[in-house]
Amino acid sequence: MTPQNVDPVLSVASLSVRLGGVEIVSDADLRLSPGDLTLLTGPNGAGKSTFLRALVGLVPSSGDVEIGGRPPATLSGRESFVFVPDEPALYEDLTLEEHAYLTAVLYRVPDAEARALSLLEGFGLESRLGEFPGTHSRGMRQKLSLSLAIALERPLTLLDEPFNGLDLEAQDRLAALLKGLCDGGRAVLLTGHQRDLAGVLDAKVVEIADGLLRPVAASSRADNRGARSR
Repeated sequence: MTPQNVDPVLSVASLSVRLGGVEIVSDADLRLSPGDLTLLTGPNGAGKSTFLRALVGLVPSSGDVEIGGRPPATLSGRESFVFVPDEPALYEDLTLEEHAYLTAVLYRVPDAEARALSLLEGFGLESRLGEFPGTHSRGMRQKLSLSLAIALERPLTLLDEPFNGLDLEAQDRLAALLKGLCDGGRAVLLTGHQRDLAGVLDAKVVEIADGLLRPVAASSRADNRGARSR
């Protein structure tokens, strides 16, 4: 259990998002401490992606967000997180290997290049490092995007639907990598449709519905897993 006096990696207070006159997220509060692995779940269109994008300033919002004790738009705030959207954002004219180099340079984390290459090899892409992502499947592009983000080892990693498009072996590997980040004192917030992902990840669950965030009790998660096994 994380001590209560530890400064949060992510602090969200009264966050609201209105798009096209419709309130997508309403007065949301959330706190992640070092070591927290949290799954944000909910039906299609519930606002999961919008919530993540609001955290990093990609959609207009009201309320207060701090990452590493700083607003995410500040330099120190930006250095505290990495965000991976649901559609991989990649450079189509760079190889996988060049992506690893450029990401390390842009984020000023030299060691991230070697870590990213090692992660790509772990995902079975060691023979594809000289290829361009435009020639690859959705799942392979996802593996590249995730490898680049995880290699940065930021205090907070934000992932939108990271398990989509991955084969079963890659899903198991990703689950282990995310748990490894949290075991190292970092925090992870990811979205997913399947609440049973919480059992695979041993994660806390927060559900969004009708614009509202609410924690899901561990007993409810256990009941959900039991229903799937019968």
